[in-house]
Amino acid sequence: MSRRARWSALAGFSGGVLSGLLGGGGGAVMVPLMTGPLRMRQHVAHGTSLAVIAVTAAVAAVLYGLAGHFDWLLFAGLTAGAVTGAVAGARLALRIPALRLRQAFGVFLLAVSLRMLLFAPSGGWLEPGPFAEFGLAGAIGLSGGLASGALGVGGGAIFVPAMVLVLGTEQHEAQGISLVVIVVASTMAALTHYRQGTVDTEAARWLLPTAIPGAVAGAGLATMLSGRGLQVVFAVVLSAIGVQMLTTATRRLRAAGTTAGAAPEGARP
Repeated sequence: MSRRARWSALAGFSGGVLSGLLGGGGGAVMVPLMTGPLRMRQHVAHGTSLAVIAVTAAVAAVLYGLAGHFDWLLFAGLTAGAVTGAVAGARLALRIPALRLRQAFGVFLLAVSLRMLLFAPSGGWLEPGPFAEFGLAGAIGLSGGLASGALGVGGGAIFVPAMVLVLGTEQHEAQGISLVVIVVASTMAALTHYRQGTVDTEAARWLLPTAIPGAVAGAGLATMLSGRGLQVVFAVVLSAIGVQMLTTATRRLRAAGTTAGAAPEGARP
């Protein structure tokens, strides 16, 4: 097995486990491995990640649904906002320099991990009626969709904490709803990336064979953990990845700035 195949298998399986375990897309693991060992450009890694996420989230969502972890009203509201946000985010991704996008990704992961560690679920901040709940779900979906399209993540890092902390949704139910919304939003964002030429279809074929069983394993493990236990795992994983991506991008930006500053004035085209 080639080096590329081994790292692709690891990235796919890790992303699948994270998707099933935490109700996200798995991009938080796949994107760093694709830009690191697999040496993909940041934008291509995001687009390829979304194509894989659409499949793994669908597999995990079926398992959550069979266990009864779902709410149709929240799903409808989240999806309405997420689809719009995902397409807009995918288009926005090409307008942001790759290293700046990497920095934003790191900050995003750190912010989410801190939120999950500091705020244990104890009922929602709000107790809205059905119409207000639908509107709030739409706003949450829009935010998660933008993150999904622009950062190559599934959006679950926004969907799940927001549903648990703001709306008081039970952790496992929030993850089940998140996964179904992610299927829709990631598919839309992946199609946009594909049209822009930022999806590596060959890499996706290497990732999927291990990502799918990973999603099944992750969903099975989630049923054996408490809601708070899932949050702690979620936060620890995301904080580690966030620190790595933020520091790497910042170091490269500083190096690029130093190189540019050292160039002679006459060297500019």
